Amino acid sequence: MKAQSIKTKLVLLILFFLCVPLLAFGTLWYDKATESIEHNAISYSEQLMGQINSQLDGYFTDLEKITYPLLLHPQIQSFMKLTTEDEDQYDRFLISKKISDELFPSITFGRPDIYGLSIVSKNGIATASYSASAGKKSYEQYKDALLGERNYRIVGNQYLDSTPVLTIARRFLDTVSYQSSGMLIIYVRLNEIIKICEKIKLGETGFVWIMDEEGQVIYHPQRDKWGKSALTPELSQKLQSQSGYYVEKVKQDNRLIIYERSEMTGWTLISEVSLKELNGEMISLRNITVWIGLLLVSLALFLIGGFSFHLTRSLTHLQRLMRRAEEGDLSVKAPGSRNDELGDLNRGFNRMVGEIGRLLEEVQTSRIKEQEMEIRQRESALQVMQSQINPHFLYNTLEIINSYAIIEDVQPISRMATSLADIFRYSVGNPGQAVTLLDEIRYIRTYLNIQQERFNILQVDISTDEGLIPKVDAVRLMIQPLVENAFKHGYQAHKQKPTYIGITGVQQDGDYILRIEDRGQGMNSQLMERYNAAFAANDPKELPQSGNVSGSFNTIGLWNVHQRIRINYGQPYGLFISKSDSSGTIIEMRLKSAV
Repeated sequence: MKAQSIKTKLVLLILFFLCVPLLAFGTLWYDKATESIEHNAISYSEQLMGQINSQLDGYFTDLEKITYPLLLHPQIQSFMKLTTEDEDQYDRFLISKKISDELFPSITFGRPDIYGLSIVSKNGIATASYSASAGKKSYEQYKDALLGERNYRIVGNQYLDSTPVLTIARRFLDTVSYQSSGMLIIYVRLNEIIKICEKIKLGETGFVWIMDEEGQVIYHPQRDKWGKSALTPELSQKLQSQSGYYVEKVKQDNRLIIYERSEMTGWTLISEVSLKELNGEMISLRNITVWIGLLLVSLALFLIGGFSFHLTRSLTHLQRLMRRAEEGDLSVKAPGSRNDELGDLNRGFNRMVGEIGRLLEEVQTSRIKEQEMEIRQRESALQVMQSQINPHFLYNTLEIINSYAIIEDVQPISRMATSLADIFRYSVGNPGQAVTLLDEIRYIRTYLNIQQERFNILQVDISTDEGLIPKVDAVRLMIQPLVENAFKHGYQAHKQKPTYIGITGVQQDGDYILRIEDRGQGMNSQLMERYNAAFAANDPKELPQSGNVSGSFNTIGLWNVHQRIRINYGQPYGLFISKSDSSGTIIEMRLKSAV
């Protein structure tokens, strides 16, 4: 009888003593863990829904409280008694103005969520912080919404000047007859409601949306659904109770729907989350399976015995070396003294690691050369584009504009035409021609003169050593991209007018440090560290991706300036961001000094 091979014995042992029990226990625990996770997820989601509803109720309760002082205010009571037949129009104007100038600001101060207030009497007289005509229209639309004892109600949402707002109506009562004398209409931005809903994260694809008593969508992650009806007969059947949940199949996916209705607002808060995401978080099942697997593996190893111990130990050692190699440690070396198959495997591993290290070094060198070639190609393309422009034609045109400006005595146009001619003459110059920092400072000073014509409040502070900068080597057009970044991303991206640009220079450790400073909105510290890491390593892979850059600097512009300086002068010259926060940004440029 032919003896069974070690491979066959191992397969049989693993199959009967490991795989079958592991499969049985895994299936059992999978079902139990799935049930437990779904139950916990439902309970957790219901608690989150309750918290959101509580926060929304608190928000609208606060809005109701801040309007209490208006109910019995003498100015309001006098306003409600005005009629369109009153002859003293000036008294009516004074009362309306006092309400608008004194009472409304006391309500809206510190509350950016309040878009506007309107007070409309039953006689059709209105005063508003936003639009009296809009207040009258809202009064006619919602006056029947406050019936019986309902003196305060959220009546719907609408758009005012393309801004989505929530309309809240509050009835005024006459202090003598206790009859309705008018209405306070509050227009509230949806910012606070959106903030409350969006800070709750339900899995990767889960979300929360709100529906009012009439079935209109108040908030939904998809803005095109705002204000539209979402209450279908099927949905109405499912939302009969005050709160609950159900499972709905949507495009090959089962989604858990949890809802809760607020007694105060009458709104229904609905959350949707995929059950697949819940089942994918089976941490407890994973831990149990790991421990059972370790137990069965130990049993299998005990049954296999000592004949496989030496083999597995050698393979385990080689596996650890391979894992270290996978993590980037290519200095590992397996023992190659054995004369069997394991020795051949170890020697093959050593050759593989050595070859990988050699190839990585070649790839890195090729990548650096490729980057240098790409920059030189861009400079060549720039030269071609510059050569296609007829500079004499533009110079003559700018000279004619300057002449007309002088004749008509329009000095700003004359200065701008002269500055523009200087900028163009410097920009279309020979890119290969060596320039000094003095040339660059003169150029950027001309550029900023034009910007000061655009922005009257712009303050420019250029402080450099006029005797030293002619001896500092520079790269043509290296300062302007950084200044343009300050205008575009530091100021304009945040809707701020440029107020300050500072350029200072100082000699340090035999080099010249040029600092470009603005007082706009900078970037966060993590993003700044990413830039500085890329500049220090001279590796574009460290740069932030364009999709992750928000309100900061242009990655390509900064990197091109840094690379041009580094290619011309080598390490350690280039850029470094020394500061960037809400008070502004400072970029340091290290240049080679001939002194």
